[in-house]
Amino acid sequence: MKIMDLMLLIRKYTTIFYHKDTNEFDYYPISAIEQKKLSPDARLPYEDTNNFRLPSYEDINHKEIMRFFARECVDDPAFRKQLFNTLRRTEYMDAYLEKLHELNLYEDFEDACGDIYFQIFKEWADKNGLDFWQ
Repeated sequence: MKIMDLMLLIRKYTTIFYHKDTNEFDYYPISAIEQKKLSPDARLPYEDTNNFRLPSYEDINHKEIMRFFARECVDDPAFRKQLFNTLRRTEYMDAYLEKLHELNLYEDFEDACGDIYFQIFKEWADKNGLDFWQ
C-alpha cells in the first residue's frame, strides 16, 4: 500500500495504528500479539513503545490539500467546479476521491499531492523514532 493511500484512510472518527512488533497498520490500538499477552481488564499504557497512532484527521487537513489540488493543478474549470462542490459536503473524502477517479484525475492528484502526504508521514515517523527507509 502506498503511503498516500494509507494517509487517505484516516478519517474524522478513524484512528490507524502502526504496530512495530508485526510491522502492520490497522485500526486496533494494540497488535494481536500484545492482545494475547494482556488480561481482558488490563489498561493500555499512555506511552507505548510498540503501538503508534498515526496523525489524526485534524492533523492532516485533507480538505486543504484537496483544495490546493483543485485550485492549482486542475485546468478545466468544469472539473475544478465539480471538485470544489464535493468539498462543500460534511463527509467529502469519499466523494472527492470518487470524483477524481470519475474525471481521470486521481493519478494527477497522486503526482501533485503524494509528496505532501509523504512529508506528513515522514514527520510522524521521525517524531516516533521509526525508520521505514532502511
